[in-house]
Amino acid sequence: MKRKLNHWLLRVSVFLICFLTFGVNFSTAEETVYVLSYSPGTLFHQLVKKRVKDVYERAGFKVRFEALPHLRSLESANSGKVDGDVGRISAIESKYPHLRRVDVKLMDLNGAAYTLHDDINSYSEDIIQKYRIGSVLGVRWTKRMMQGLQVTTVKDYSALFQVLLYDRVDVVLATEASADAVLQELGGQADGIRKLKPFILSAPIYHYVYQKNEAIIPSLEKAITELVQEGFWDEFGKGNLKP
Repeated sequence: MKRKLNHWLLRVSVFLICFLTFGVNFSTAEETVYVLSYSPGTLFHQLVKKRVKDVYERAGFKVRFEALPHLRSLESANSGKVDGDVGRISAIESKYPHLRRVDVKLMDLNGAAYTLHDDINSYSEDIIQKYRIGSVLGVRWTKRMMQGLQVTTVKDYSALFQVLLYDRVDVVLATEASADAVLQELGGQADGIRKLKPFILSAPIYHYVYQKNEAIIPSLEKAITELVQEGFWDEFGKGNLKP
């Protein structure tokens, strides 16, 4: 009888050990937290970060964000130091080959010119040569545009629209989403500021993950598609992002 009891206790002990071991493993898998980098210096990237947070929540994944300078954010994602970068244009893929695109766009990156001058009615390429131009330091598309030309640079978009209001420049170049947030913050002060058409540039923004995480891409694509179809982000803008 004692031998049978000991044998039964042994079997129960083995079962409990196995259960606890596998239980911890399953729990660990379920508690995976994906760490994504973003650039806090741009309002646009903060907006992309917000959308990516919504996507991961919809897909059932836990996520946290690490603020890094623009280039280091991409380099860290490409090297696997973090699990991905919140969002970029597809042009980065040739330079960062270890990143995998989540192939449903999060939103569009629109670049535009803004002015107070009534005599400037639309954007054309000669504007950047004829007028005093302002831009935010470190924004890559404006830096490429203004290479070799005179430009007044400031630290952020709030400062950019202040130099426009104080007539230190005639035209400012800005990412539309970032500009919209600043203009809403300015309220009545921004009444005379006009966005010129056409856009200077328009490009889709995609979320990127490090290559080892590519198995989650279908779930993320499904989540983005659902959120877009539901109109989840239709009212995102002005007010949800502060300059």
